[in-house]
Amino acid sequence: MGISWAGKGTLIEWLKQQEDIELEFLKSYVTRPIREWEIPWNIYNFISLEEFKKWIENDEFLEYELNHWLHYYWTKYSDLVENWIDKWKNVLKEIEVKWLRNIFENNHQLKDNITSIFLDISEETLIERINKRWAYMSEEELENRKKSLKLEKKESVLICDYIIDTTHNSKEETLNKVLEIIKSKIK
Repeated sequence: MGISWAGKGTLIEWLKQQEDIELEFLKSYVTRPIREWEIPWNIYNFISLEEFKKWIENDEFLEYELNHWLHYYWTKYSDLVENWIDKWKNVLKEIEVKWLRNIFENNHQLKDNITSIFLDISEETLIERINKRWAYMSEEELENRKKSLKLEKKESVLICDYIIDTTHNSKEETLNKVLEIIKSKIK
């Protein structure tokens, strides 16, 4: 988990390249448009809002949430069952802090098997990273992300097992800290 632009995508791509750990990576489904640097079905499964609504009617989600008050992100329950419960694999999943709380409140059997790592950054770093990578972000979306940042920081302190502030860490330091945690938890 982590604040927007804290380095979750970079971390996941790096972990996929590690040969000394066995992890399955569950993708999120999203209703937002694809960004110019993203590859469809690599990290996110992009689908329409209409398809999302159909899946809600069929109760197909482990969790879902309206993120930054703009677009839905979610995890299909069947993806988790097929990769973790049925095959006893170690699963890595990028989720929001509020989703973790929902999972804990609604799926008690999962609680004891989840290790949560939260990547944090300062508001200044958030703005700096957005400006470096994204040509334009509306003022409304930027304000929504700042609001999300504050809410997620408060929630992470209450619910997450580990919090890593990436504001002053190098990318390598952050990656190694996360890898150390994962290796300590894999049985």
